[in-house]
Amino acid sequence: MTDRCPNCNAWIYSYDKGHECPPLWLVQCPEYDDETWDEVYAVAAEYAAESWAEEHDRNCSYMMLDGETIVVRVKRDPNDGWCVDNIMMPGTDFKTFTCSGEAVPTYTAEEIVEETDDNN
Repeated sequence: MTDRCPNCNAWIYSYDKGHECPPLWLVQCPEYDDETWDEVYAVAAEYAAESWAEEHDRNCSYMMLDGETIVVRVKRDPNDGWCVDNIMMPGTDFKTFTCSGEAVPTYTAEEIVEETDDNN
């Protein structure tokens, strides 16, 4: 049986007794007019940026899959309990990432079996 963690939304399997949510990151897109920081659970800042970009692109007609890029800022949630030593660049409280997407086509082949007339 599987379920989702109510915090980080990760899949939790019945045999996984020791689930811990990854660190909580805050992600912002400076190209937008507001200063909103969205919460994203991820093991590293880069993965937080990728996760945010994937969710954002899904909600915006897959612009990044069409070749557009977007710049995001990522910082640790100061209220998260994970250790934050040496995670950010000196002199800043966030890292900046350029996010893009790539569409990977998938092809399949299925044999066509022609019926034969065995009555002849």
